[in-house]
Amino acid sequence: MARKYIILATFLGGIVVKKCLLIAVLVCFLAGCGAPKSFETLSDEYVQPPQPMARETQLALPEEAAVSAITNWEQGSIYLCDGYTIAVQTMDAGDLDSTVRTISGFSKEKLSMMERQLPDHRRYECVWAAAGEGEDQICRAVILDDGNYHYTVTVTAGASDAGELTQTWQSLLGSFSLRTDP
Repeated sequence: MARKYIILATFLGGIVVKKCLLIAVLVCFLAGCGAPKSFETLSDEYVQPPQPMARETQLALPEEAAVSAITNWEQGSIYLCDGYTIAVQTMDAGDLDSTVRTISGFSKEKLSMMERQLPDHRRYECVWAAAGEGEDQICRAVILDDGNYHYTVTVTAGASDAGELTQTWQSLLGSFSLRTDP
């Protein structure tokens, strides 16, 4: 009978030893699966990364607007044309409502903004009326947002002339784009 216990103990001992060896091999293989620890360093002051350069814009100006009336007006220009004015500006991106307020005087919610997603930027368009000297002014604007800057062009004319300028403004604002070549 003692012999039966010895055989049974040896048999059970072999299973336990095999299980222990299998677990040890699995632990060795899985030990390399852990993600390496990374540490984040903190500083007392915030260092903002440098702002990339503003991209160049393209705009098909009419011949009568060949000379800029005012240059470097808040990083932009104003062109006087026959019966209307063109204003081109570049502003820091981030707050679209602030840009809309700067060019129109209205908040983004007060205007009907049309938005289009293009491959490398967003395009916003809007129209509004404002009080002017002698008559109301009709204004149209396009804003291009590449994530770093807002590039804007605004056209303004008296209400009596705006209807005749629809095609001119359409081709002018349609030509406003960001240069893609380096």
